[in-house]
Order: sequence, then structure tokens, then C-alpha cells
Amino acid sequence: MITFQSIFSQNIVSDTIIHEVERKETLFSISQRYNINVNDILELNPKLRESRLKRKSKILIPVFQSIQESTLAKKDSLIKDEYLTRLDSIFVKKRKKGGQLNLSVLLPFRSKTVNYDSIEEVESLFEDRNLYTITLDFYSGILYAIEDLKELNISVNLNVFDTENSVNKINEISNNNSVKNSDVIIGPLIPRNFETLSNIKLLESIPKLFPLSTIPVKLIKGVIQSVTPKKLLRERMINFLDKNLDREENIVIIADSLNNEIESKLSDIFPNSTKIKPEFEGYILPELLDSLLVDSLPNKVIVESEIFTLISSVISQLNSQITSERDVKLYTTYRGNQYDDPSINVKDLGNLAFTYTSISKKMNYDSISKFESRYLNLFGSLPNKDVVRGYDVTRDILLRVLIDKNLNRTTKYDEQSYIESKFLYKKDTLGGLFNSSMFILRHREYDIEEIIEQ
Repeated sequence: MITFQSIFSQNIVSDTIIHEVERKETLFSISQRYNINVNDILELNPKLRESRLKRKSKILIPVFQSIQESTLAKKDSLIKDEYLTRLDSIFVKKRKKGGQLNLSVLLPFRSKTVNYDSIEEVESLFEDRNLYTITLDFYSGILYAIEDLKELNISVNLNVFDTENSVNKINEISNNNSVKNSDVIIGPLIPRNFETLSNIKLLESIPKLFPLSTIPVKLIKGVIQSVTPKKLLRERMINFLDKNLDREENIVIIADSLNNEIESKLSDIFPNSTKIKPEFEGYILPELLDSLLVDSLPNKVIVESEIFTLISSVISQLNSQITSERDVKLYTTYRGNQYDDPSINVKDLGNLAFTYTSISKKMNYDSISKFESRYLNLFGSLPNKDVVRGYDVTRDILLRVLIDKNLNRTTKYDEQSYIESKFLYKKDTLGGLFNSSMFILRHREYDIEEIIEQ
């Protein structure tokens, strides 16, 4: 850290952080990591306006401090309240002396396959986002939540198991006495591995949390799917489009062959819409798209695909069609991970006011929040989305189990909001629980805003 003083957007830069650019990082991803605007980075690094980011190059990241200390104190209080949810107060009222839990965590660390004597191998492993790095980040979020819950006098006896991403290993772990005596189990992460565990009769009565995947698992007794199902995300977005798109506007639906069903539903809602089928290579002919967009009406384009080449080409082509006379907006009923690819320009999504449903919302602050600051002190780095997800799901599920071991009874509580996630569990006909919460988000320039429906 080096001391630096200036004024950016009514805030004082009290310090700067020297950030070493990692592979595939962009200015937007770095700004999201530190919860600042891209322009704030450019102010300290003006050369980046004319040159590209280079891996392992070093750039300055501003750390803001409010001009008035009273404003800062008020903001810190608000940030703390963000993750002091209603379940906390319910727990305090019910269990004034605190609580104790046995938590088992089953994650694919695959520690036996990593050669820690090879610096090159370890560095390459951590360079890209993969199952191993996701696991470690998610696990550190779990540890952070457990540490935070100590403030409520909650003690957690943590048992951690490496599944080695192996069904045989999971069967072996299930016979461990610590697992059998768990109050709650988090993991495994992979659907087939999770279902192997959830089908073991001896563990049927223990709540088992499936934390990260949108792929549905069988919601039998004891199973909790914390990721809102794809079907619900789509239904909510269809309702939003139905309410908010004018039938008199120029509505264009682009859907690949795997999304014929959703295309049919959208066509029923917007009978006068124009339908486009992509070419066999997964592209839309530029001249075709150009001919279907108009200057006389707002153009609302709905794309339904999880094919990266199609998504990327549509975004690029639509951006080239935007003029002072031609307004183009982009929507989808399901946003897959393809939109996170670094080759998709976030500014392009902002130009198109790209709108979709999401299970999480990145919180934006002018400076490092208390949540991030405390994590930085504990782990030496800023939390990413997998860390925050680990924190959110762990804090929520542990509080629920402490409040009532019959988790079905906790569905009566209101929607619970944490750092980036929300949880509103509902009962499935098979006996399990699924999360029904979501956000409706829209890109605006480099930022993402939440749409609050009335």
C-alpha cells in the first residue's frame, strides 16, 4: 500500500493498491473485484486509455475514503446491516445462549492429484478458474461465514472431506461417523456426486445443501437446492417481458434449435414478432439482422441460446446497428456462463441495456466494504463471486438449522438477503426444498443495476 491523495467523484483516494494483472482479466473484471468504476482505474492509469492490459503488468487501484468521517461511519453501518439479516435476529431471540452445530463439507479438492513440489504445476492450476480454484474459493467463503457467526455466539464443529470427484470416495465418506452425526452437509458440488450422497438411506434425515449448480437434482427428503432452478428464472423473465414490452415495438426473437419450446412461448405472447433461426455454424447473417431492425420503432431483441458463437456474434452485430436514430435493446430468459467470457465486451452489453434474471447481484461500492475489508484481513485477498457464494449459502443454512432442525418450517420466513444472494425456499412435492429467489438485472454502461418491479 502507498499513500495517495486526490479527489475522485466527491471521494478522497486515501490509498492505492498495486494490482498485478492476471490472465484473461479486463478493466471491467478488475473494477468489479475492487467495487469501483472503470473510470476510477483509468484516472490513475491514463496509459490504459490507449493500450491494452498486459498479463503480469502492474496497475494502481484507488482506495476511497469519504470526505466527511460522519458519512463514512453511516455507510459502514449500512454495509454491516446488509448481511445482518432477519434470521440473525430470530436466532438471537430463540437461542440467547448461542448454539453449536456439526457441519460436514464435501468438496472436490483432489489434493492427492496435485504435485505441490512443482511450482509450474501449482501456478498453472491457480491461473484459470476451474473446479479446483472454485472449490478453494467456495471453501474460504464457508470459513468466513463460520468466523462471522462467532459474533452470535455460534460454534461450528467443521469436518472437511475431499471427495476427489469420485463416487466411490463419496460412498466411503458417507460411512464416516462425523458425517453420520452432522447437523447439515454442504456439497458435493457435482450433480451426480451430490445425488450419490443424497440417495444414501442412512443420511436421509440430514439436510444436504446443493450449493452452486443450476442443473436440477432430485429434491427428495433432506435435499436443499440453493440455486434457483432455470425453469423459474425463465418463467420470471417471461412475465417481465410480457408486462414491459410493447406489442407495437419491433420485437425480434433469435432462438437456436435447442430452444424451440421457449421460442414458441415467446411467439404466443408476441404474435407479431419476427423469428430468426441461426445458420448451421451458429451465426446470424449480418444483412438479415440489418434488414429486420428499424429506425421508426424501438428494437427489442430476445436471444435464446447457450451457444457462445451465436451469443457473441449477436451482441457484436447489434452493437454495430445502434445509431442516434436506431434504438436496440437485448433480452434473454436465461443468462448462461457464456456471457462471462472475456471476449464479450461489457460496454457492448451496456450499450444494449442487456436485461436478464440472475441468482446473484454484484454489490457496487465506491470503496472497499467492511465485508471485503474483513475478508482481506483474514485471507490476504479480496473475495470473488465464489467466495461470496460460499459465505451466503453457509450463513443462511446454518442459521436455519439452528432456528429449526425441521427446515421445512423455515419456509415461513420472508426472503433473506445476504451479500450477493437471496433465499426464499419452497417445498417440492418430493419432500426437498428449492430456492425461488432471483434478481432482474440490466447492464448500463459498465455497471449492472437491479430492476425493482412494482
